[in-house]
Parts: sequence; structure tokens; C-alpha cells
Amino acid sequence: MLICFNTIMDISLESISALRQSFEDKLNEQNEVFHPMDLAKINNSDSWLKRFLIHTEGNQEEALSMLWNVCEWRKSFGVNEMSESNGTVRIDYLEEGIMFPHGVDKDGKLMFIIRCKLHFKASKDSEECKKCAVYWFERMERLTNGDQITIFFDMMGSGLSNLDMEFTNYLINLLKMYYPAFLNYIIIYEMPWVLNAAFKIIKTWLPAKAVKKIKFLSKHNLNEYVSKDSIMVSWGGEDNYKFNFEPETKRVEETKKKVHFAETMEVKNGSGDIRDIVCMPKELKLKINPSELLTFNKDNSNGYNELIATLTFINDYKDPIAFKVSQMFVFKYLHVLEFYMFTFYYIF
Repeated sequence: MLICFNTIMDISLESISALRQSFEDKLNEQNEVFHPMDLAKINNSDSWLKRFLIHTEGNQEEALSMLWNVCEWRKSFGVNEMSESNGTVRIDYLEEGIMFPHGVDKDGKLMFIIRCKLHFKASKDSEECKKCAVYWFERMERLTNGDQITIFFDMMGSGLSNLDMEFTNYLINLLKMYYPAFLNYIIIYEMPWVLNAAFKIIKTWLPAKAVKKIKFLSKHNLNEYVSKDSIMVSWGGEDNYKFNFEPETKRVEETKKKVHFAETMEVKNGSGDIRDIVCMPKELKLKINPSELLTFNKDNSNGYNELIATLTFINDYKDPIAFKVSQMFVFKYLHVLEFYMFTFYYIF
């Protein structure tokens, strides 16, 4: 497979539509069953399909093959069911803070920080570590609406006992095979000289264009690739952030307390297309997040089996703006659960 690792390309809507149609044709031909949430993304998210075309430099055949493989992997790995609240990922591993998202690079891309000195391969279940990585990748996808991330290997104080070639290779394969156009940079910070040989091997696992994204940095030049406000105190900066794991489900609950509108009702089967449901003059500057695809998270904390999603409206216009949200087509793929809940949070 040809992999370009995110060269900026101009992908046309026609190319995206062609990829969507090719996938639908193959799905009908092979009668395969994939997860409803992944099918919904394919049907409704142009930006997600565009990433596959960028990743394969516009090659339709390669993009279709990758998209199909991603759907198979997500189904077999249980990616859409992965949550810290249902036992599918080790909460104690997440709380250790070996890896977590924080801060942004110079391009404004979220950084995924891996504190290598805290990781000891011999003391960890490798499969559980892989699940934690996928959990964070999925959470960052939702947080950034699919924007690129920078992987930041903080190697201060690390040594051979912290080296885990298997896990590093797994991260690289996630980016090569399952998360298209997701990588901005790989930052290697304060790498000990004893690990030079290991990273020469790691470079061979990457395509040539991805190797160019690796940046070996120290305190002296970190500001060339990391935003000043995101350089932590331990790196010689002023960001005094201390990691404390916050479950994603807790963030949803806190948002529910702030809402101005919420509705719970019995879900009925429906059909339709939720693309292009938002139409407004650009000069009104009403920002909507997420802009394309609304992702629902399962929640049964109150005794009901609900789907909960948050939609944020921010009005940058000088006058108030009235808006209406239509709910009539949201159940095309998500009617398998008994209840749903919309949470709308608007800032005027």
C-alpha cells in the first residue's frame, strides 16, 4: 500500500463521493456487517473519507482497501465499545499518566505525550497497553474532530529498561493502517544516547515521508515545534500542568448540568441523510462543534440505556441568532439502543 503520511492534497468532493459509492457497492456485494457507528461515519462524514484519500495520495483503490480494513479492525477490536466506564480498558493504566493528550504544537495540533520513564514493559500487560493507546486515539479523534495530532515522546530520565519496541511499533502501525492522515509530527524529546541504535531501527518502520516528521529536540530548541504556552515546567517552560485522569463520561455528565435543552424519548426507526443539515450565511459566524458528524456515547448511569451527544453553538456575530435543530433523521444507524438524549450547549 502506498502511504504518504499526510501530505496536504486537494481532494475533490467527486473523489470522496466515488470512494463512498465504491464502499457501498462492495458492502452490498459481500454482505458484510460492520459497526453502525462506522457505517454512519462513512455515509455522513466527508472529512473522514477525505483522510483516507490523503493518506493514499488520492488512490481510490488503495483508499477503499484501507477503509475496508479499518472497518474490519474496528469491529474485531471493539473500538466503538471501548470506554473507561465499562471495563474494556484498564482504568489503573490510564490513571498512571504514562500517556495522555495535553497542549499543542506550533501548528496548533494536539500533542499526545508519552512519558517513557514511567513505562516498564516487564510490569505491564502489552495487550492492555495497546487498548489504552487506542482509547486515547479515539478520544483525541472526538476531541479534535479528526484533526491531526503530534506524538511527543518525553524521554527525560528514561533508559533501556523503559524501551518497548513492540509498543512503539504498534503505535506506528496504528497511524499507518488505521488512523489515516492523523499524524503531524513525532517529537523525540531529550533522547538518551544509549537509545540511538533503537531509534535507528524504529526509523526503518516508517515511510520516508513520515521519517521527515520525526524531530529530535531538547530544551534548547523545543520552542521551534511546541507552542510556548504548552512547554511544561519539566521541559523548561511555564506550563505547570499536572496530569490527573478525567474520565470522558464525567465530562459528559458535567456538560449535561450546563445545558439549556435536553430531551429523552423512545427511539423509533428512521431514515434519511444528516449531511448538509446546517445551512446559514457565512457572515453570521455561528460556530458549530462538531461541524459534520455528531458522535453519541453510551450512558446507563441513570438506569436507562441512552445515547448522549453534545453539540456546541458559539455566536461571534454582533446580534442574537435564532436556530432550529431538526432531529428527524438522526436514527438511521443508531436505533439499536432503547433511548437517546440530545444535549445542546450554546454560548451567546
